[in-house]
Amino acid sequence: MADIQQPLGAPDSDPPQLDSQHQQPRVRKRRRRTMACMQCRSRKLRCDREYPICSRCQKSKTPSRCTYEDGFLWQQPNTVASPVFSDRGPTTTVQMPPADRATAHPTPDSGISSVPSRCQPSAPGARPVEEKRDKFLETVLGAPKAAVNQEPYVTAEILRHAPDPHHHHHHHLLLHHSSTHHSSYPAEDDDIPASPTQQLDVAPRIMMRGKETKTRFNGSGIFANLIAQFPDLRAFAEEIRQASPHLSALRPDLIRVRKGVWKKKPLNMPFPVPTTASLITMLPSRSAVDELVILYCTYIESTHRILHVPSFLRELEEFWAQRESPDMISPVFVVQLLLVLACAWNLADFHTLQMKNDGNLQCYTAVEWVLHAEKWMQNHHIKRPELTSLRLDTLLIIAFNIHGMKRSQAWLATGTLVKQAMMAGFHRDPTRYTRISVFNMEMRRRIWTTILELDLQVSLERGMPPSVLEEDYDTLPARNINDSDIQEDSTECPEAQPLSVMTDSSFQAVLVQSLPLRLKACALMHSPRINCRYEEILRIDHDLNHHLSKIPVWPVSDVDDFQTAHRIILIRALLENKIGHSLLSIHTPFAIEAPKESLFAPSARARLEVASMILSTQRRLREMSQQLSLCNMGDWTMQAYCTICQLLHEGQTSGSPISLTRTLPGLPESLIALVEVVLTCLESRLLLVVKGAKEYFFMSTIVALVKVGLWPSQAHIYKQEVVERVILFAQTLFTRHANCAHLGDWGMGNFKTNQVPSLNTGPVLVAPPFVPDVSMPQAPNFGMMPPGELDPFLDAFDWGDLTGITFQQ
Repeated sequence: MADIQQPLGAPDSDPPQLDSQHQQPRVRKRRRRTMACMQCRSRKLRCDREYPICSRCQKSKTPSRCTYEDGFLWQQPNTVASPVFSDRGPTTTVQMPPADRATAHPTPDSGISSVPSRCQPSAPGARPVEEKRDKFLETVLGAPKAAVNQEPYVTAEILRHAPDPHHHHHHHLLLHHSSTHHSSYPAEDDDIPASPTQQLDVAPRIMMRGKETKTRFNGSGIFANLIAQFPDLRAFAEEIRQASPHLSALRPDLIRVRKGVWKKKPLNMPFPVPTTASLITMLPSRSAVDELVILYCTYIESTHRILHVPSFLRELEEFWAQRESPDMISPVFVVQLLLVLACAWNLADFHTLQMKNDGNLQCYTAVEWVLHAEKWMQNHHIKRPELTSLRLDTLLIIAFNIHGMKRSQAWLATGTLVKQAMMAGFHRDPTRYTRISVFNMEMRRRIWTTILELDLQVSLERGMPPSVLEEDYDTLPARNINDSDIQEDSTECPEAQPLSVMTDSSFQAVLVQSLPLRLKACALMHSPRINCRYEEILRIDHDLNHHLSKIPVWPVSDVDDFQTAHRIILIRALLENKIGHSLLSIHTPFAIEAPKESLFAPSARARLEVASMILSTQRRLREMSQQLSLCNMGDWTMQAYCTICQLLHEGQTSGSPISLTRTLPGLPESLIALVEVVLTCLESRLLLVVKGAKEYFFMSTIVALVKVGLWPSQAHIYKQEVVERVILFAQTLFTRHANCAHLGDWGMGNFKTNQVPSLNTGPVLVAPPFVPDVSMPQAPNFGMMPPGELDPFLDAFDWGDLTGITFQQ
């Protein structure tokens, strides 16, 4: 018979009384959830339930272990004093709303708690923490519990006392990510060190938004979950908002920037189903086409093997000869050409293209190319997927990513593309079928590997498992050969070159070596539970680093052609970033827990090294070329950015005697300088996409929060930098499109000349400031609410649409 357990965290009570007639235990009422901290509860000691640290744990050697299970705050009185603002002002009392008012509904395994819809002051004069319209990070940081004590990935107490199966005679112990543990542990002096051979059962953090049947899920891959490691970010943004009340006048313009200045046109402008003739008329002049094609072959095709370049160029020549006869031209080729041009659009200088083109080019010309190509493909009704259709779908996904379009649908698109390729048998090696030519065998292998890489990349970004694993296909890697080495009429496949020899397929030939391992790592880290031993994580780390060290060092100094030199530099940088992204994926959950559990110290060191490598590469390419900087930027850049900021922030807030800022003097300054350079690269990219201002706003706020923690005496300057960066970004974006019809009736709004209130009310700022002329009268109030009655800064930072972010691969 199972023992009847006593409430933990309270003194032992008398055993249950037995009924005198039936000699059976009385039916006990449902036990209320105990509110003792996990430390007192595990040791069966009385807990006074002081929050956030009880008095017993406060007197112990490790007060940081005082944690409470999920739901603790909801069992408190209506108000609790939140220490989030204690170091920034008077203690603020936060009122707890009913659970049904939450806008985020995480699963029990999530590290993110429910979110209150409104927080109100409990006493006169208290500063409001969250207003009615506030949505700042509400779907990321979760409830007030998440703002003061993030639930760990691994229960550190269980891990510390778990027995090592190599030293005991019983089976391994599963380390559940749970808040209930009823075993009694020895005193802290008798702690058994954790071992890498212990079995882990970890529930990775997720983000679930919505309610009932209308929900939206994001796994641990999306970098918003890294931002959850900045629990005081909400309070910091509130301070910035209160210090800049004039932001209320700019709210409509900031909202337009956040949603994208293309909202009205061309994204929502209907157009008929394109025909071959209408698609041809959209093409620019031949000289402009040639420049975009060269850029595509140099920066896109070299890292995404989609086309056979000699065959494509030959078809392009035939197209120019037949351009005046649309009936003789294949519409498939025209759609393919439009997508190729769209992929290279952001890499070209707009004014140079305009000079080479006979007609006028619009700022959204490339977006129109993508939309028309997509509509033609949707109405073409391809019955059976084949090589040409797979090429079009692949180019469309890449074009969407480059222009920041349909980001939340990218994982669905790549998953569908994988299944279409499998329906056509591309997942099985073509040597099994004698009816496939040597040329098409090679083309099938190339496009299959490209599709797998796209699906893996989007899966890492959204925190989802990949569509296939190594055991689901047996297609051999494509050969390391130049496109000129194989033709459509080839009867024998040319011999592959060593990986140390640069060819047109070098990027894919090198990266495919680590593809099975990266697929395995993605599936492991984005499953509902991470069931493995930590030594397996270290083994994956070793294998990924082995692949990283095997990247060939192709010489660049003896290359006269700058296009070839750029191609070599970009290929090596992206090889490092792709493998580095997988390293960040496997180490981040454990590195976050490293300050509490020394077992995970290798993950913390590895994460710092990989993040620094990614950001350093980005800075180096920015100094070389704008094209290299744009092509090298991806989700790995955002992950590395947040990683460095989180490490620096953690060193100031964790209270650990050993922190990054204390052990390596001068390192924080170097890392902050690196982060700010990458922020500039991010700004350059996000000014070119359909949507993306939200990410830039958040990244600016995070780096300012970190700098305030490092150098508190200059807090005012860093807070003002955030406002100036946000406003300068919006003004720059509007200025680029000042004469475009898609801005609508508002035009530039309040960013017209001399209509922005002065920002420099404090000391001179370090960052390049936006200094308007305040000699002109203030802009009229176009029906807007007066300052202070709404929250434009926080509203512009709404995370409602920030999911499934995909960048240029």
